[in-house]
Amino acid sequence: MSVFEPKVVLNLLKNSTAISPINKNAFERSWTVNVISIWKESRNHKNHPHPEFQLRWEAEVVEYKIEPTDKLGLNIPLLGPQFVPPSYMHIQKCSGLRHQVIEPVTQYIKPLNIIHPFYYPQLATCPRCSSDKETTWEGWTSTGACELHGLICEETALSAQL
Repeated sequence: MSVFEPKVVLNLLKNSTAISPINKNAFERSWTVNVISIWKESRNHKNHPHPEFQLRWEAEVVEYKIEPTDKLGLNIPLLGPQFVPPSYMHIQKCSGLRHQVIEPVTQYIKPLNIIHPFYYPQLATCPRCSSDKETTWEGWTSTGACELHGLICEETALSAQL
């Protein structure tokens, strides 16, 4: 279980050794563009879409999962497979947001469970023949995250399509 704070993770990735100093601004712009396109596309595919703040947060998690899969360095945190939104205390104690108004919608964001071969390597093998040569990752499920009843609270889950 990892608390996922999108602005903190974006700054960590941007300032990591995996991104060259020349490409830092381009990396941040592409992150923002990708997040916006992911949550808008996700909203269009669902019959009963999640609220916009939930979709945006899920898109931030997906963008984090896409970026560092092969380039995890020493200064990049390994988060997941369950991503928990920042609590009121996290937001309140964050030094950069001391004078900012805290939006109540952050308390309604549901945790997101990522089902991906990065976290579960056994998913990369065929259940019938146990071969891992022809099993490839095709992207995320096109229907977006599904709702789950968790033990403590309501959750969502998003799976890789193999």
